[in-house]
Amino acid sequence: MDNVSMNEDIDANSPEKKKKKLITTLIVVFVSVIVLNFMIYKFFVPISWSRFNDKRIEYIEDKLKLDLDNVEPIHYRHVTAQDHIADFDFKVDDYKSFMEDDFHGKAILSCTEADDKSSVKYWCWVEEMSGSYDKCFDVTFTKADDGYNAELFCYRYVGELSNHSKETTALE
Repeated sequence: MDNVSMNEDIDANSPEKKKKKLITTLIVVFVSVIVLNFMIYKFFVPISWSRFNDKRIEYIEDKLKLDLDNVEPIHYRHVTAQDHIADFDFKVDDYKSFMEDDFHGKAILSCTEADDKSSVKYWCWVEEMSGSYDKCFDVTFTKADDGYNAELFCYRYVGELSNHSKETTALE
C-alpha cells in the first residue's frame, strides 16, 4: 500500500499535471480580468451618442419621458455619477408646444422666460425613483436662427423640496 500512495504523490507532482494546473489557473485569471473590465466599463464609463437610430431615440424617450418626434437630437450622454443621470442636447422649432405636448413626466414645476424670450428654462419632475429621491431635469431653450437649441440636464433630486413639489403638483 505504501507503494500505491507513493505513486499517487509522484503522479500529482508530475510535469504534465503541473502544466495543466498552470494553464487552468491562467484561463481563470484571464476570464476574471475580462469580466472585471466589462463591469468597470459598464458601470463607470458613460454612454455617449451623437448618432441616433430608433432604438436610441426610444431609450431616451423612456428615460426622460419625452416624445422626440419633433426634435433634432444632437448629443446624448448617460453618466453614472452619484446624482447626475444624463445630458441631452437637441433642437426644436417651438419650445412651448414641445413642453406642453411632448413631456409625459409627472409635472412641470417651473418655467422662467427671459423678457425677450431669447431663453427659457423649465424645471420638470420626471418620475419618482424611490421613496428618497426623484428624477428631475432642467432644460434651457436658447433662441437660434431656425428655432431653439436645448440643453437638458437630468439628475436625481433628494430632499424636502421633492416632497413639497409632490404636494404642490397634486393641488394643481
